[in-house]
Amino acid sequence: MSESKEKSSTGAIVGILIFFFIVFLLVAGAVFSMVAGDEKMGDQIGVVEVTGTIESADSTVKSIRAFSEDELIRGVLIRLNSPGGSVSASQEIVEAIRSIKKPVVISMGDMAASGAYYVACAGPTIYASAGTLTGSIGVISQVVEFKDVLDFLKLKVHTVKTGDLKDSGSPFREFNDTDKVFFTELGLEILDQFVTHVSEARHLPKDKVMSLADGRVWTGRQAQKLGLIDEIGGFNDAIEALKKEAGIVDKVDLVYPKRASDDLLLSLIEQSASEVSHGMAAGARDVLNSPRSFMYLYK
Repeated sequence: MSESKEKSSTGAIVGILIFFFIVFLLVAGAVFSMVAGDEKMGDQIGVVEVTGTIESADSTVKSIRAFSEDELIRGVLIRLNSPGGSVSASQEIVEAIRSIKKPVVISMGDMAASGAYYVACAGPTIYASAGTLTGSIGVISQVVEFKDVLDFLKLKVHTVKTGDLKDSGSPFREFNDTDKVFFTELGLEILDQFVTHVSEARHLPKDKVMSLADGRVWTGRQAQKLGLIDEIGGFNDAIEALKKEAGIVDKVDLVYPKRASDDLLLSLIEQSASEVSHGMAAGARDVLNSPRSFMYLYK
């Protein structure tokens, strides 16, 4: 190879290297700008969404605690769109919200009924749209009886128990008067917890709350007149109120709990699978009900 060709080849290689070096600098600069931009982001507000039937409190409580401990989060918005659900899960979420040492505002979506309303009462300020369905202060438990079906199929279930009420609510035997009295007493006790919670949180006389505790839902506008919520407004109104409480005057960035996956398709698949499993679990409870399935749920 001639000397001129060698120089030409070397020059080409050097040119390519310089090109990629320039590209590297541009990319690095862009990344640096993004990071620097992130550092100049506005104040942050954490948004915790409670949607669908409340089956478990674990992930919600985890998100609430993470936002509560994050020094960059100036306030927490609890967004509810749920018909309620588990009694204990609703109570766990309430305790988590009460532990937040930052401004908190509750925002209701299409529905925040029964257990979701129970959760809402943990916040000092509740926003709902005029058409939001909320309330449904009450307890529900449904028992399915298979005794006649078992008799028709000539099937028998043999139960060994240490007390008359040990299998109360079993679908395999008749639901008798003793069971009804027991279930009613248990339901009234759980209802009293609900009514007491609302009375204390909303600063309403307990007898007034009890008069409202017939399980019905109200619109947001009706609920405001009854003292069950504070303000009529949507998500953005609640955010503005939270900004004011947190002393935020400029841009605010909404931060949501990190998902297990950032892949949209995988996230949708995971969400669909979760909804199917929850639906199957709810169906199983409807068929094989028991005393532990008393729920703060609007059906």
